Amino acid sequence: MQRVINNENRTLFDPKEIHDITGKKLQDLFQDEFTAFYQELEQNPKIILKQTISAKELFKRLLKTVVETGMPYIFFRDTVNRINPNRHAGNIYSTQLCTEIAQNTSPSTFVEETDENWLINIKYKPGDSVVCNLASINIAKVYTIEDINAVIPIAMHILDNVITLNFFPMKEAEITALKYRSVGLGFLGLAEYLATNKMMYDSVFARDHVDKLFEQYAFTTLQASCDLAQERGHYELFPGSDWSQWILFGKDESRFLKHTHLQTQWSTLINNIKTHGVRFSYHLSPAPNTSTSLVVGTTAGLLPIYKKYFVETNSIAPSVNVAPKLNQENMRFYKEYVNMNMSDVIDMIAVVQKRIDQAISFEWMINPAIVTPSDLYAYYLKAWQQGIKTVYYVRSMSLEVKECSSCSG
Repeated sequence: MQRVINNENRTLFDPKEIHDITGKKLQDLFQDEFTAFYQELEQNPKIILKQTISAKELFKRLLKTVVETGMPYIFFRDTVNRINPNRHAGNIYSTQLCTEIAQNTSPSTFVEETDENWLINIKYKPGDSVVCNLASINIAKVYTIEDINAVIPIAMHILDNVITLNFFPMKEAEITALKYRSVGLGFLGLAEYLATNKMMYDSVFARDHVDKLFEQYAFTTLQASCDLAQERGHYELFPGSDWSQWILFGKDESRFLKHTHLQTQWSTLINNIKTHGVRFSYHLSPAPNTSTSLVVGTTAGLLPIYKKYFVETNSIAPSVNVAPKLNQENMRFYKEYVNMNMSDVIDMIAVVQKRIDQAISFEWMINPAIVTPSDLYAYYLKAWQQGIKTVYYVRSMSLEVKECSSCSG
């Protein structure tokens, strides 16, 4: 990203050649270590299989593909791993499909193969194989302190039970789940909550309000994790983690407490974590919840509503979707995603991301008739600069086609 900004070249390598010559893997390094090794490889005369290209031209090709296909998804690997609370135990190389689960992964490694009594025994050391263990809170219904304190501890308790009682089809997944005890508490209904409380999604007032609200969510989630640790024990890899050093969401204790609305509560919780630890290695990961929101009757994830009213067509039958509780009083507060500035949506997600220890499934909406390539480039740059970890689908609103013979019928 820095070379794109500076309009510099970047070098493409063959990862196998790098490993054969240096014994190191470029993909295992992050931030300053990555930069130093990358620059060393560029100057290494032994590296033959490499190609120098314009970083900006490559990024232009990415933007063109995004507009045409909605993909590829984006994973800002340095941002993710810088705030990885379990970097003492490994690296985060990717997310799952919906881009909100950001946890350590590693391959299983072969140990030996033996032949005894006509039986072949293969031994290998299991790597970290992540599974999704998710639940979501409906913000439109759970937003008072009383409701938050009542609902979130129950959700975390249930997610912990799932880890213990679940059937794992892969042994690696079971070992990883029991070692990390990772969960992903998410949210949906933010657009409904804001509109029905007469707040514009793209307003500074709404962002300030959401900042305080999600601090309460994050606090209650970690408090529930600490309470469960006191009752059932902390997760196995807690010693050495950021949590064990009282680093919350990438900030140490003193820095964190300077930028909080709940200083007294956080101070007490941090002292409790020092004594009991936390039950889970990873806690928060808002999923897209597109289908779930239709079942629940609210708006999807943390995004603005697509439109106040639209007809969705699938293979079974068309269905009519209307904004929840839509009336004359809140109609103007339902800002439609198709008409919004993506920059304002990035600002809102960045506010939430500050207190999410994993990532947020963040779907974009652009209109090629209005959004220029320069605008799209600026959106990605802003997302990276504001600490957004991942970008999911980029939905492109194509111009309406009046007649298409190849699509008839």
